Amino acid sequence: DDSLVYLIDADVLALINNRQDARNIYTGLISMARAIRVRTVRQTFDELRKFGPVFKLLKQHREAFEIPAKRQFDSRVQEFIEILGNEAPTLWEQTGGRNPDPADPWIVAVAAAYHYTVVTNESPRSPVRIPAACRLPKIDCRCIRGPHFLIEVGLVTEIKPETIEPASFFHKSQ
Repeated sequence: DDSLVYLIDADVLALINNRQDARNIYTGLISMARAIRVRTVRQTFDELRKFGPVFKLLKQHREAFEIPAKRQFDSRVQEFIEILGNEAPTLWEQTGGRNPDPADPWIVAVAAAYHYTVVTNESPRSPVRIPAACRLPKIDCRCIRGPHFLIEVGLVTEIKPETIEPASFFHKSQ
């Protein structure tokens, strides 16, 4: 579906680098970002700095990936940030207070405001992570994991059943 826009989390962008086909996937993601099919928030790029090679590769395409500030800080997004503050405060606590402006709440709020699909490798079983926040009744936005996303958009065409979990899917095969 060409109308789908995906809002991608830093963990997915970083782990792609572990795959043998990483270069091709990143090239595809950059094309999708230019076509406004893949987006992320400013805070995600800040988090990518921890992943040196990935940040180095993607930083020159930051403008294509990053949702424009006026859209990220729109009043509708602010309303969802407030809901998340009340109903999913753990999204801020995940960083242990090290990051006063983490990406997670912004990813969920922007996705909810614009009906984007969130892409994260965080466990859908955890009650305190992005997928749980996406399922909140007042948020209700689609959330998929990295492997699902890469298959759905055709950047990966074959998936082995044993690599369905993100940790295995993104593991460098020898």
